Amino acid sequence: MAGSDPNDTENKQLAKLQRSLDRMSDLLAKQSDQLDQVYAMLRRREDQLKRSEAEVRRLRKQLGLDPDPEPDAAPLPDEAPSDDDELGGDDTSQTTAESSDPSACRASEDEGSDATNVSTEPKPRGRSGGRRPPPEHLATEVEHHAACACARCGAPTFKRDVLVTNLYTVVPEHVRRRQIRRERTICSDPDCGAATTAPMPPMPCHRTLYDCSFLAWLVVMKFVLLVPLDRVRTHLQSQGIDLAMGTLVRLIERAVHLADAVDGEHWRQLMAGSYLCFDGTGLKVLVDGQGKAWDGYLEVFTRDVLTVFQFSLTKHADGLRDRMRSFPGTVVCDAESRNLAGLPDKKLSHCNAHPLRKLEAAEKVQPELGAEALEFLREVFRLQKEAEKQGLVGDDLVAFRRRRSLPVLQRFRRWLEGVMEQDLPMSDPVRRVAAYYLKHFENLTRFVDRADLPLDNNAAEREFQRHAKLRHASLFAGSPEGAHRWATLLGVVRTAQKCDVDVQAYLTWMFERRGTHRRQFAVPVAELTPMAFKQQLEETRAACA
Repeated sequence: MAGSDPNDTENKQLAKLQRSLDRMSDLLAKQSDQLDQVYAMLRRREDQLKRSEAEVRRLRKQLGLDPDPEPDAAPLPDEAPSDDDELGGDDTSQTTAESSDPSACRASEDEGSDATNVSTEPKPRGRSGGRRPPPEHLATEVEHHAACACARCGAPTFKRDVLVTNLYTVVPEHVRRRQIRRERTICSDPDCGAATTAPMPPMPCHRTLYDCSFLAWLVVMKFVLLVPLDRVRTHLQSQGIDLAMGTLVRLIERAVHLADAVDGEHWRQLMAGSYLCFDGTGLKVLVDGQGKAWDGYLEVFTRDVLTVFQFSLTKHADGLRDRMRSFPGTVVCDAESRNLAGLPDKKLSHCNAHPLRKLEAAEKVQPELGAEALEFLREVFRLQKEAEKQGLVGDDLVAFRRRRSLPVLQRFRRWLEGVMEQDLPMSDPVRRVAAYYLKHFENLTRFVDRADLPLDNNAAEREFQRHAKLRHASLFAGSPEGAHRWATLLGVVRTAQKCDVDVQAYLTWMFERRGTHRRQFAVPVAELTPMAFKQQLEETRAACA
């Protein structure tokens, strides 16, 4: 047997040594990164210690305990840096001239004189960064804590200033009993003698056990906080309030009865616009005689702050197409939406976000072709953001889109036609997107000549986020009628949220004007929308200012 070649043995040894060196190099690199992280952590800790020492010296100087403190002087126990900075507390030292009488502290504590002798206006901390303090509009509960003995020697002390700390706290939510006492009187005129009873405040309906605020709270719990009614019932039971599920359902029915006209006003305003965004998703319902939950269909219509939901048992929405035919504007929707099939193309504007997402998925299969196609669509969206940044609207926006976006779309169309001429299988994802875009090119680019039209249908799709969370928590609507109530209240709540108003305050305000005092208020439905409520609030604030 021939001996092994020395050169091969030497090459193997060299390769083995090279691998060992590579492993050692990697290990040294990792250790270097770890040392850098440790060094950065130590630097941050050193900066924190320096800031804490500076704060201690400042406090001692203000209190007059150490006019010229030594750098290494130890702080008093009560003056040591606390955890307020870590927890977001806002401490403010406030100084006031007071008597040096040691009993002043006890007098302030007993008589509550802190509020009169000590200024409560906070001073700035004089530091950058940190967490923001609680907002000024929150209701404030003031606590007074006295220090009447020296923490070091126990001798009586006199107060020099007050350290104010602003914190967040929580008051447990609870249902209260509202007791209404109405006077009953007799007319003093002997010829009359009629009895008069003070009227009831506004209520959702006559002879009710729940006022408008409770009804608004229940709607907020389900359609804002997305808590199903069975969990709301459990929450009430924890407070000793045992309400049947049937009672809660009837309260939701009453809320829909009061809010239905407002939802109808939102629909009327949507139909009066130049366009609206449309989409649909599923909502299971329980139908008598069916062995399992029925797959219903929830539709959303939205534009700006307006949002309306409608429920249908099936996707065969002949009524939907009839309503959209009578709609004079343009419907922004998915190009493959079966619900709106049959409408004239001139009334449709399709979503460019759908092909964009399809191309992002196709890029994993066809990296080169997918990346080239994405460049075109991403450039179109980038130009739209540029126009928004410049604040272009109306004719200026149309001119910008024709000058900048249209050439990109035309180049994209020629590129797509080239893809269709390539020898690609019918199932290729890029080819499928190319066929889709070329087929609907006119509707996908309709936004170029219309300043009011968006590039995509994301506004409608985003409206389903809260619906999807509530659907996940509730599993299904109890009945088709329950699904209709779901759609009505979810639409009113979403419109109020998009108007940036307190939903519970708005619902209480609206229920009072739609309930038992409807005739006394005599407010038309058009003035009971969230937009009208917001305008009224702004006018009230302006009048007070």
